[in-house]
Amino acid sequence: MPITIAWDNDEKTVLRLTAADRWNWNDFHKSMRVATFWLDTVDHAVEMIVDLSQSERLPAGALGHIRSLGTQIHPNGRARLLIIGLDESVTGPLGGKDNIYHDSTRLIHFVEDEDQAQAILGEWLAEED
Repeated sequence: MPITIAWDNDEKTVLRLTAADRWNWNDFHKSMRVATFWLDTVDHAVEMIVDLSQSERLPAGALGHIRSLGTQIHPNGRARLLIIGLDESVTGPLGGKDNIYHDSTRLIHFVEDEDQAQAILGEWLAEED
């Protein structure tokens, strides 16, 4: 499967979807549905990271599909997520200069690399303590 799902830490507070090689939006949305089963296995809030940095290419229609992400997909999920590895042709129209897409139901942070993702994730997890 071109998109893998894995816990990002032993506490199971971060779930990561990683797209590698060639994939399509059908693959991606199937993986998001599978992620809900992973969220069923815990009884606490979970942050999500979507890592697209290993993709060969981004499938067509990215703006619409990316805009649909970041909503709460499960009671244990958050209405926010981090996306690693999108280029400015997608993040610009969605996130502008601050690389954030935010509306009444979602918050998406676009980051260039793992270090930026971990910094924002650290802030989010610290808010919970």
